[in-house]
Amino acid sequence: MSKDFKELQNEWQKDKENIEHTPGIMNNILSSIKKKKNITVRFQYGNIVVLLITMLGISAFFYYVAPVKEILSRIGVGLMIGGLLIRIAIELTSVLKSKKVILVDSVLKTTEDIIAYYTYRKKIHGPVTIIILALYTIGFFMITPEFSLYFTIWQMIFIDVSYIIAACIFIPIIRKSIKREVQTLLEIIEMKEKMMNENI
Repeated sequence: MSKDFKELQNEWQKDKENIEHTPGIMNNILSSIKKKKNITVRFQYGNIVVLLITMLGISAFFYYVAPVKEILSRIGVGLMIGGLLIRIAIELTSVLKSKKVILVDSVLKTTEDIIAYYTYRKKIHGPVTIIILALYTIGFFMITPEFSLYFTIWQMIFIDVSYIIAACIFIPIIRKSIKREVQTLLEIIEMKEKMMNENI
């Protein structure tokens, strides 16, 4: 993705003196920006699907397989499912916000819209995501006391250690995906700013 973007930038830099007489290059730039925006939106839809499946799986587990009875455990389940619901709502809001960024507006307006959108996504990937993950983890471990009534100590250790191992595996994958999305958004901002500076 970055390689394609660099090639497009090089082509644009090489031909920018003749840009007014070459509408094809402008179309290529706008096409590239639209593709990058679509990649970001697809990433968000993917997040929604994964989060929804996870939420439904956890809900079904605690409803059909292991219905918890203790108040502490129920609060824990509520934190886990609630955290997922909040994240799904945030992703849906992000998709709606991305649809408001109209790439055929003036360069200045579009750049401002994309920067506002990028700032919003950066907040989500920073403190908001950390808070949601922390609440989910607290909720998970709040269920441990009740589960310990039905499982042996070794089974509980296995369950808790498995959670930590899964977190260690999935957090880097999630971070990589987030970095890719942020990089795509930064490339869009960079291209729009260059277009604006060149008065295209």
